[in-house]
Amino acid sequence: MVQIMMTVQYDGTNYSGWQRQKRENTIQTVIEESLSKILKTQIKIRGAGRTDAGVHALGQVASFKGEIKMSLDILKKALNHLLPKDIRVIDLKEVEPDFHPQYSAKRKSYIYFICLDEECSCFINRYVWHYPRKVDLKLMEYSLKLFKGTVDFTAFSGSTDVKNKIRTVYNFSLQSFNELCFMDMKVQGNFIKLRIEADGFLKYMVRNIIGCIVEIGKGRLSSENIKEALKSGKRPSSIQTAPPNGLFLERIVY
Repeated sequence: MVQIMMTVQYDGTNYSGWQRQKRENTIQTVIEESLSKILKTQIKIRGAGRTDAGVHALGQVASFKGEIKMSLDILKKALNHLLPKDIRVIDLKEVEPDFHPQYSAKRKSYIYFICLDEECSCFINRYVWHYPRKVDLKLMEYSLKLFKGTVDFTAFSGSTDVKNKIRTVYNFSLQSFNELCFMDMKVQGNFIKLRIEADGFLKYMVRNIIGCIVEIGKGRLSSENIKEALKSGKRPSSIQTAPPNGLFLERIVY
């Protein structure tokens, strides 16, 4: 019996999130079914994070235990043959028995894309938040510092049983650019990329923060509103939760 760590990429558009659910199509369920078929025994996997329905991943990490009677290269090929094309296992490696994909993680990072144009290219629409409005990028970038450091993020968390809502945000950046590369083409437009790195994230935390940043860019929220929300633990009434399709789990550091 060995423990295997897997790194997975997926397009979350057609799935009800990562976590296994009754009567719902999820990433975890699809991978478990494929592994169980290959290894001819029931396999359960543990993920590093529970991405929401519609959220994508460039580097999700999961682990499972089992009797592996083939090389990991062959197992990876067999998995990717069975898995749908919007889920790819990009790496498999043996790890120590005490490895835990969630609790062993030191840092996680997410990236989020926003398109500000009146019309958004059909090739990227499922991977960005199409927000065709003018925003103040300087105000948005200035507000990022309010979320850095060790902070109680109760005001920006969804409903959860997690009691400790204090997280440490190490980096939070905003980049604006006028083109996205798609295959060998360059899609012209007005785009924003936000990247946030922390020791962990609460349910809906990133999407709530992104929604808040956009409201600041529209002038509907101020820095004082954010400071008060963080202090009181109460969600600002005017913010919306950013849609899931612009969000990518970028990487997990161990």
